[in-house]
Amino acid sequence: MSMYKKGRGARKVDTGKDEDGDKKVSSALLRLTKDFTDLDVPAKLAKLVRDEKDPMNFSFVITPDTGYWKGGVYEFTFNVPNDYPFKEPKVKCIDKIYHSNINYEGAVCVNILRPWKSIYTIQMVLLALLFLFADPNPMDVLEKEPAEVMRKDVQQVARNVIAAMKGQSVGGVSFPKNRGNIK
Repeated sequence: MSMYKKGRGARKVDTGKDEDGDKKVSSALLRLTKDFTDLDVPAKLAKLVRDEKDPMNFSFVITPDTGYWKGGVYEFTFNVPNDYPFKEPKVKCIDKIYHSNINYEGAVCVNILRPWKSIYTIQMVLLALLFLFADPNPMDVLEKEPAEVMRKDVQQVARNVIAAMKGQSVGGVSFPKNRGNIK
């Protein structure tokens, strides 16, 4: 079997294997491996959860130690495209949260993901997520109600976050009890 297309503009066909027949490692996976090697985040704030069989999909379990969400536990899934780092990872919070920058379906509004630049790393995305817990932005929002409350009454935001973390309804929205250590 030929590894070349026939005809005008013929190019080598990517078989997914190198010259010895071994499986190739994609440039995205090589970059992701470097990103993992370079990670420098305190274990008490974020834990990486990986499946070696599917390295392009992983999650971070974040436990904020300051701010409104202190003591909560939130998992963010990362789906890294095959053209990473030229395309951004898709990030989603799988725990329902009362937050102006994370909607109830888990979409995340974090400035580093738009516009994405190939020099950005997983570490930078993780730090941006941690920053959302320390300093939420009520001006660049995905959920209007938490943002409006935050702009008007920060003490009410604190009460609403705690109520949501305890599994209560806030603003007509039901939240499951967070698995963290809520005080």
